[in-house]
Amino acid sequence: MPSLLELRDLTIPGIVSNLDLSLSQGQIALCRTSGEQETKQFLRTVIGESAPESGSVLFDDQPLYELDQDQLFRIRKNVATVTAQAGLISNLKVWENITLPLLYHHGIVSDQAAEKAMQLLEKLGYKGNIWALPGHLSYAERIMAAFVRAAISSPRLMVYAECLDDLPRQHRENLLTQAIALQDQADAPAALFIITGDIQLPLLVPDITCDLRYNPPQITRHT
Repeated sequence: MPSLLELRDLTIPGIVSNLDLSLSQGQIALCRTSGEQETKQFLRTVIGESAPESGSVLFDDQPLYELDQDQLFRIRKNVATVTAQAGLISNLKVWENITLPLLYHHGIVSDQAAEKAMQLLEKLGYKGNIWALPGHLSYAERIMAAFVRAAISSPRLMVYAECLDDLPRQHRENLLTQAIALQDQADAPAALFIITGDIQLPLLVPDITCDLRYNPPQITRHT
């Protein structure tokens, strides 16, 4: 199966050296880092926002650091991130935040996408007002909104960066359950989970685990 995301001989000072990792469509990878800053820098490198010291990041065999801004923008349309910061725009309502990527890229929110968003919010246990501003939400509710926004955009790569670390257990299990359900679909994206330390995710069965706290990084392939 061809690689969707490939980290080739990747070195990020203070985080990882000579990392080789390949992720295909539908596969799940779990990476552990040693801290919050390491997670953020690793994420920025993976999605092309920050260049590594050496090595390369390829998406569909295209090296991200050799692309111009237009090419990189087209690549990023296929990548959705759910971070610990949630990334919601403070002056937009929850529903507006959720649907913004669809409006931006397609100019419309289909009935199917809107229905899927409402179903996901219900399955996640969201009890808030979808017309509330993000400042009125709990931390867990902001993460729910960020996940739904990412999921309905039909990405080819979902990246979960530290967003599970501080969630209460029930919210974490709900989010993981829905994230795993995405992977059971026929057109499942690749999924990269980046977590800090020894947090356990018993519901998650990754195809690849990668512990960046070791040098060289410890990689285990489960399939």
